Amino acid sequence: MTKWLVVGTDQRLRIANELLVESGIDSVYISTDTFDDQLKKILLETKPDCLLLPLLSMKQSIPVDYLKEGSSVYSGNTSAVWRQELVEKSIRHTNYLEKEQFIWRNAQLTAEAFVHIFYEQTKRQIAGKHFYIAGFGRVGKAIAHTLHQLQATVTVVARSEEQLAEAGVLGYNTLQLNETTMFTNGYLVNTVPAQWLDIKQSGSVPVFDVSSAPGCLKQGDSSEYYTIHLKLPGKHFPKDAAAVLVDAVLRMSIDERGTKCSKENESD
Repeated sequence: MTKWLVVGTDQRLRIANELLVESGIDSVYISTDTFDDQLKKILLETKPDCLLLPLLSMKQSIPVDYLKEGSSVYSGNTSAVWRQELVEKSIRHTNYLEKEQFIWRNAQLTAEAFVHIFYEQTKRQIAGKHFYIAGFGRVGKAIAHTLHQLQATVTVVARSEEQLAEAGVLGYNTLQLNETTMFTNGYLVNTVPAQWLDIKQSGSVPVFDVSSAPGCLKQGDSSEYYTIHLKLPGKHFPKDAAAVLVDAVLRMSIDERGTKCSKENESD
């Protein structure tokens, strides 16, 4: 039987391990985000065929000598150096954050989590309110769609002409993002993973940042109207987020086995 090892302190990883076990997979979980003595011991004892790692880079990467040749690693962000070391030892690596199905389902969870945060923080309804959505990638699209369905007025703000054109066709208001863009009414939801916002641009407009650390405020800026919300799916919907992750990595595992069999047949 294929052995799995799930590593990480994010509760969605703990639940992911439970889901793997419930589906009949031999899986072990360890709550750590770094290579330490406990993880070393478990790696030596279990010799996993498949390793599921956190979304963010581990504080100290696992030395490849502790991984089985021919095993598979599924992770979020990792260093290019470590990925090259895996290749040199014939260890397959897949970044689940780059898989479209995972990205879109995670984006929808983020959108629903934002709605929860908005209600919780403002005690206001969404219908009839105006929202600027900065960025129109997957998360931006999911949030814009969700807010529109709840009868909010949505203005998509982006630098990309392509994104603005798409947003316009979908029925949203649009606004070009640049250094002089001003946000004057309603709420601003940021999905752009860059420090682009000067507090003078947003004034007293509440800013909800759902991108990634360190957030969208320019370095040195701070505002009482700004809040940042990280890892929303795992915090608000850990079971659903874990199910999305497990579904993604099991699909990858099946695809890998199919590719491996095809290559073996070609060599026969």
